[in-house]
Amino acid sequence: MQKANKTHPSSYSKERTRGHSTTPTAGQGSHSITLDGVRGLAAISVIFSHVFLLYYSEIHYGLADGAPSTLALSIFNSPVTFFYRGGAAVLLFFLLSGYVLCSACIKKAPLDDNYVSMAASKRYLRLGLPVAAAVLIGYLGIVFNAFPSAPAGINNFLDFPDQGLGFAQMLKSALYGSMLLGDGNFDYVLWTISIEFYGSLLVFAHFALTRKNRMLSIRLCMVLACFLLFMPKAYSLYSLFFFGAALAQVDFAAIRRLPARRVALLTVPLLLSGCYLIGFYATSASYRWLEPVTAGYQFLAPHADPSIVYPALGALCILVSILAGAGRTRLAEPGPGAKLLAWVGKLSFSVYLLHPFMLATAGKYIFLEMGKNMYSLLVCLVVVFSGTYFFSYFFYKHVDRPSMKIADKFGKRLFMAERTA
Repeated sequence: MQKANKTHPSSYSKERTRGHSTTPTAGQGSHSITLDGVRGLAAISVIFSHVFLLYYSEIHYGLADGAPSTLALSIFNSPVTFFYRGGAAVLLFFLLSGYVLCSACIKKAPLDDNYVSMAASKRYLRLGLPVAAAVLIGYLGIVFNAFPSAPAGINNFLDFPDQGLGFAQMLKSALYGSMLLGDGNFDYVLWTISIEFYGSLLVFAHFALTRKNRMLSIRLCMVLACFLLFMPKAYSLYSLFFFGAALAQVDFAAIRRLPARRVALLTVPLLLSGCYLIGFYATSASYRWLEPVTAGYQFLAPHADPSIVYPALGALCILVSILAGAGRTRLAEPGPGAKLLAWVGKLSFSVYLLHPFMLATAGKYIFLEMGKNMYSLLVCLVVVFSGTYFFSYFFYKHVDRPSMKIADKFGKRLFMAERTA
């Protein structure tokens, strides 16, 4: 890769990561908007997952403590569980992070030798400030008794958050507990944040070490990703970052130049296969045919977790289908649908952080007052979705977007000081 003339890092726009949209340019067009949409749809899937878990846990586990819902069991055993598979949506977040972060490095590092170090140095602030705000919201909810209490024995999901959590625990979680240790006491989705943070650093480190040899970088990414995928869950989640980094270095333009029919013959089956695999449940009737396959690779890798392996492969299929099929045309002016996709993608990180609070307040109240029935579920979905997106808009405007600017300034000033020292 040829080295371009150096420019000041302030001339670069910030890269977008999980929960933050990529701004479309003439060269990106529908490609970046589609990635935004995928990120936004993944956040929606997480909300569906948690609301369904509150009402009908059998839709996730295939069994229930009491009388199970026939409809919920039918959905569980169907091949279309992808729309509420929140755990798999998180894997898609990780994959997109690896792709977007590595893409930003490929684009900007040749123009500034300090770019990778600068991007890594600001990562903690970029993620940590919104996380700290979410932890504070959870703590204030406890202090002001905003979370309705539920009778014991109804649903363990109603016990969130622990009303005994105090100020010292909030401070620990906000400053480093969630970011470094995955502490989810104040917001149960924060178990993923430490993985996001460490995975991001792995992407930056890998690029810094292999940036001069693209083919070596791709091969090493794939070897590491495949190795980690069949490790225990604590390690296998990091495989998604390396898969994403590998895809960022693959040139999909040649595929996109093929006739539309040929591209569709490749991307549509990939997309459908990805949606199918991402909805994997080991005990679902729709996935029992995979048991011999699972037994085969677990013979060689006994610690491999099928609930990670298959959804990870599904997420990979989805992203490849998007990269190969999107961006065939350039968008001079995005239409309403494209703008909506960009909007849900932009708010996705805020939505991801805030929806547990809407579910633990309004959602829990609806469940306790209206009971466990389909009408109550529909009301809960409407209230939780509308409330989450309403508050997420302001959270994005006053917390998430400013955190990007603060982190960006921190990184620039840090390396500007080094240059003048």
